[in-house]
Amino acid sequence: MTSSTDTTATLAPSRALAGLEHAMRITDDVAPFNVVMVLRLDGELPVATLRQALDVLQQRHRLLRTRILAEGKSYAFHFEGTPAIPLEVRDRVQADGWVAMAEDQFQQRFPLTEGPLMRCLYLADAQGGDLIVTLHHTIVDAASARHLLSELLDLCSGVTPEHVPAQASEGAVPAPALYPKAFSGAGYARALASFMRRQMADEFSFRWKSRGIRKAPIAATGRCCLLPVRFPAELTDKLIQASRTHRVTLNSILGAGMLSAVQRRLYPSPLVPLRHVIFADLRDRLRTPMAPTTLGCLLTMFRFTVMVPKAGDFWRIASDIQDATAVAARTGERYLAYSMSPGMMKMMFAAKAFRMGATALSYSGPIELPETSGTFRVTGLHAFAANMTLGPEYTALVRLFRGELWWDIMYMDSDMNETTAREIARDMQLILEAAC
Repeated sequence: MTSSTDTTATLAPSRALAGLEHAMRITDDVAPFNVVMVLRLDGELPVATLRQALDVLQQRHRLLRTRILAEGKSYAFHFEGTPAIPLEVRDRVQADGWVAMAEDQFQQRFPLTEGPLMRCLYLADAQGGDLIVTLHHTIVDAASARHLLSELLDLCSGVTPEHVPAQASEGAVPAPALYPKAFSGAGYARALASFMRRQMADEFSFRWKSRGIRKAPIAATGRCCLLPVRFPAELTDKLIQASRTHRVTLNSILGAGMLSAVQRRLYPSPLVPLRHVIFADLRDRLRTPMAPTTLGCLLTMFRFTVMVPKAGDFWRIASDIQDATAVAARTGERYLAYSMSPGMMKMMFAAKAFRMGATALSYSGPIELPETSGTFRVTGLHAFAANMTLGPEYTALVRLFRGELWWDIMYMDSDMNETTAREIARDMQLILEAAC
């Protein structure tokens, strides 16, 4: 696979944010729009080694040397002129203390006009440490995040990842410039008109069917809270087998479990229309595919309405999610949603009248990281993406890691307490166990 950033052409010193990048920058004015990843380590990772690895990593990635400045009514990446990636080192006091430290990262904005758009917090003790890596969401997605962590681990173990070229022209081309021809020019206008008609019809149907149904609250402020959960290998294997047997994607199965559990705990009505959000990759759907080793936020959002009964057919819900996803993909919604996202966010913030959805799920599939890297061993991997009080009520980033499904759940303290969040997670597991 090639990358559009692998070019020797003269590079512009700046590039306007486009589509979802712009939407995320708008959102950052309301709540810091960060991605937080946690590597749990056993063994010794010297601070000096980590510092050197971060410096090399920054030189290998152009988007780690960028900042965001206002440009007219929009914003632009400005490359170079940024300081080193900040590294803070603290003693690790508790084994699970990383959860509170990771939550704090969602309260801390990046100095966007100064850069860089990455920082690290290292919690260390005699047994190992927790490396908390925070990036602004404009420069990273699930595909590039896992490669970035793998590259960082290689550098920390003294290995130069020569199989991954340095990304000297990273971020030079915005995703809309690489849309397929069918979604550019007049083709884009026709697809957009059809997309808007479907959205209006869905909105009318959703409001009609939501009469008398609980309405999710919209708080003035809220704090992101984290809940890491793991599904055991036995259940994970059963879910994978059930996916093959029923010919339903694992993404749809997990989404059905999440929707059913949220309906059970938060929506007492017997039949509820709920908005579900999933995320799709743009990288291999561009005219010039973008390699996952290249940083950038090249994902898009599918949002659709699912009718969820209190005691309904689980596999019908999963099939409905899969069918809606297939329609969105077939009609090019990934491109339209990406380009329309700035306008949508502006409308949401102006109206403050509705939430993006009840649930949001990002399933990244199998994640492979080296278990042993030099003098230390990787024992855990977590990842969370920012939410806000207008966002979905219950969100999760999920991956298949070392034979288990790792759920990294986020909720707002203005929506629920930890007890309710854990009850929903427990219900998800029970629902999925019963489905298998």
